[in-house]
Amino acid sequence: RWELGNNALCVHLTYVPYLAAAKELKTKPTQHSVKQLQELGVQPDILVLRSEHNLSDNLRKKVALFCNVEDRAVVQSTDVPSIYEVPLKMQEQGLDETILSKMGLPVGNKPNLDSWKAFIERRNKATKEVKIALVGKYVELHDAYLSVVEALKHSGLANDTAIDIDWVNANDLTAENVASRLADADGIIVPGGFGQRGTEGKIQAIRYARENDV
Repeated sequence: RWELGNNALCVHLTYVPYLAAAKELKTKPTQHSVKQLQELGVQPDILVLRSEHNLSDNLRKKVALFCNVEDRAVVQSTDVPSIYEVPLKMQEQGLDETILSKMGLPVGNKPNLDSWKAFIERRNKATKEVKIALVGKYVELHDAYLSVVEALKHSGLANDTAIDIDWVNANDLTAENVASRLADADGIIVPGGFGQRGTEGKIQAIRYARENDV
């Protein structure tokens, strides 16, 4: 901000936990996080509050007051079925307009997101389904294959097809069990990985796919 002035903007994402026993959302972590930022010389312009539950107007005003930001600059990001629905939720709360106005840029007309909405709608109305076996050694950490998973979802969407991913641990595959483990897969993907662990299982999966024309 010192160098760029109005061409800089800080959007701070924080988590608002819900205590089931007390049946209430706690804003103290957010307040503490903002305080730590301020101690480093950074004042957030906008706060995005991540939560599993909707935040009341009173709670958002409380956060705005204690964190020294405008009411309109406190937006919520609640759980949604797909990450692709997040931009719609942000637009509903005027986050785009708030950012533009804070940076001194013309707000203009509200963007037409009909094609984005159609994309989500199509995703939710797939008419077919295929089962894809994803054979890897990090399958307990699904995020390790996030780009592969998203690519599968997009390719399925383009063909009105839902993708059912079967996570197969390469470490558990052997010549004896590979056929039974992969028998019901419509397709098999063996992503790359580092190190030797799981290599034999991957080779078995590749061999099965090649010999059975999967």
